[in-house]
Amino acid sequence: MFNFNLTQKKITILIFILSITIYLINCRTISSGDSVPNTLLIFNFLENHTFDLDAFRESYFVKNGVYYSFAESQTGHLTSAYPIGVAILTSPLYLIFYIFLKIYHIPVNLTHESFEFYRLSFEKMAAAITTAISVVFFYLASSLKFKKSVASLSTFIFAFATNTWMISSQGLWQHGGSNLCVIIIIFCLIKANYTKREKSKIIILIIAGVFCGLLPIIRPTSTLFLVAALLYSFTIYRGSSFFLILGMASAIPGLLWNLHYFGKLIGGYSIISHFYSFTVKTFVEASLGTLISPSRGIFVFSPIILYSIFGAYKVFQFRAYKDEKLMGIMTLAVFGLFFSYCFYTFWWAGYCYGPRFMTDILPVTCYLINYYIDDLSNTSNPFRNQRFIDKSKILLFFFMVMISFFVQIVGAFGEKGLYWSISPLKLEQYQSRLWHVKDNQIERHTQALFHQVFPPPVKKSKYINGLSGSIKQVTYNGNQPLSSVLSISAQSEALLEAEVENTGSSQWFGYETAVKKGEVRVRILFLNSKNEIKSEQYLYVSGRPKKFEKTKAIGSIVFPDQPGRYQIKFDLVSDQVYIFPKPPEDSVNELEIQVNPSKA
Repeated sequence: MFNFNLTQKKITILIFILSITIYLINCRTISSGDSVPNTLLIFNFLENHTFDLDAFRESYFVKNGVYYSFAESQTGHLTSAYPIGVAILTSPLYLIFYIFLKIYHIPVNLTHESFEFYRLSFEKMAAAITTAISVVFFYLASSLKFKKSVASLSTFIFAFATNTWMISSQGLWQHGGSNLCVIIIIFCLIKANYTKREKSKIIILIIAGVFCGLLPIIRPTSTLFLVAALLYSFTIYRGSSFFLILGMASAIPGLLWNLHYFGKLIGGYSIISHFYSFTVKTFVEASLGTLISPSRGIFVFSPIILYSIFGAYKVFQFRAYKDEKLMGIMTLAVFGLFFSYCFYTFWWAGYCYGPRFMTDILPVTCYLINYYIDDLSNTSNPFRNQRFIDKSKILLFFFMVMISFFVQIVGAFGEKGLYWSISPLKLEQYQSRLWHVKDNQIERHTQALFHQVFPPPVKKSKYINGLSGSIKQVTYNGNQPLSSVLSISAQSEALLEAEVENTGSSQWFGYETAVKKGEVRVRILFLNSKNEIKSEQYLYVSGRPKKFEKTKAIGSIVFPDQPGRYQIKFDLVSDQVYIFPKPPEDSVNELEIQVNPSKA
C-alpha cells in the first residue's frame, strides 16, 4: 500500500530527526491558554478517571474567578471551551508521558502549580513530534509527484520558513493538528491516484477519511478542507467515496463531546459568531492586515508564500489532471478560509508570533510552491540573456527563502514569551501597534536575539553607577497632568505618559531594545493610608537615550480596586537590576489621588 524503498525510509527518518531537533532546541514552550485543556484532558482521564474538568475550578488556572480556557457546560460540569480534537490526536503521546511520570514516581498533581513544568514540557514535546510527523508526510506527498530535490526544498520551506515552526511545533495550538490532517489527506488522495490495486485504494481512502473526520473536531474552520476532500472524492472516486466517508467515523467522539457538554455540534465555538463583522471597514483592515501588517502579515513573515501564487496558476493550467484537480480544490478552500478571516474582528489572532490563523493554509500553499521550484529547476534556454534571467529568478527565490527562514529563527530564539504583545501597551487594547513599521514584532525579536548573543552591560558596576534620571511630567489620558486628577473610579484604566530625562553617564535601554532584564522603566507604586503597597505597575521607556537626552515613557495603568486615598510614588528602575538614586527636586516623585467606588 505505502511502499517506501530503503533510500526513502532513510530520508524520512532524517527529516523527522532534523525537524524535531530544531523544534526542541530553543528549550521553551510558546503557546497560550487556549491549549491548556488539551494538555490536561488525557492526564485527567488517566489519573482521575473522568472527562469532567471540575477539579480545575480551584486550580491555579483560575484568575479572578475566570477560567480562561474552560467553560461551564449544560451538564453542570466544567469542560474545555475549545475543541478536543488535539487531545484525541495526541492521546497516544500523552499515554506515554503518563507512563513516564508513573515509572519515575513523579506526582501527577494536575491542579497544582508544581505540575506546570511537566505540563509545558509535555506540550512542547507533543507539538514538536506532531509537527515533525507532518513535515515527513509533506515530503512524502511532494515526492509522489516531484523530484526529490524539489520535494526536499519545499519541505524545508514548509518546516522552517513558515509559522509551522513558530506556531505548530512550539505549543499545542489547533493549527498543528489541523495541518497534520490536511497533509495526510493530500498524501493519501495523491497516493490513491497512483494505486492500481483496488484493495489498497480502499484502505488509503479509509485512512484519508479518518483524518478528514478529525478536522472539524480539531479546528472547525478547517472543515473547509474536509469539504474540499469530499468534493474531490465524489468527483474522482465516485462510489468508492463511501470508504472515505466510513473513515470519517473518527469525528464521532468529538461531536458527541460537543453535544453532551454544549448541546451543539460545534461545541464552545458557537460563540465565535460574535466576532464576525460583515462591513467594508472590517474587510479592508483584516484582509490587508492578514497579508501585509508589519506584525501579522503572512507575506511579511513568510514572503516565500508569494510563490504559491505561481503554483496555483500552474494547477489551473493543468486542472484536467487528477492531482491538479485535488490541489485546485484545496486552493479554493485556502481562499475560502482567508476570506472568512477577512470579516473576523479578531483577525490578528491574539498573543502570538506572526499570522497564526494563516498557519492553517501552509500545507496547501507550500505544496503549490513545488510547481514553481520544478519549473525553475527544469528551465533551459540557449540564449544568454534568458540564462541571466533564470539566475536572477533563482537568486530572488533563495533570498525569499532565507528571509522567511530568518524570521522564524528570531521568533524561536528571540524574546522569551510574547513580551512584544504587552509592552509598551497591550495589543488587545491598542491594535494600531500591528501597523507600526518601527518596533514591529520581527524587529523586537531580532533585537532580543542580538542581545542574547552580545549581552548589554546592564549588570556591570560601572554601568549601574552611571544610572541617573528624572521624571519631568506625567500626563493622564493624553494631555491632562496627573496632578490635576483629584478623583478616579476604582479599577479604572488610564493611559499614562511621562517625560523622562537621562541625567547619568550610562545610556539607557528602552523597551524597543528587548533587553528586558535591565530595561529602564518608570515604576509606579500605589500606597494606601497605612503606607502599604497595593499595586506596582510600570511605564515603558522608549529608545536608547544618552546623557541629557529626553524621551517618553508610556503605559496603561489600572487604579486600585478599593476606594480610598492613595499616594502614588514614581521612580526610575533598571528592571530586575537596580533602583535609580533619588532624583533632583524638579522630578515628579509622588502625588495623592482619591479613588472612588466604581460607577459600574
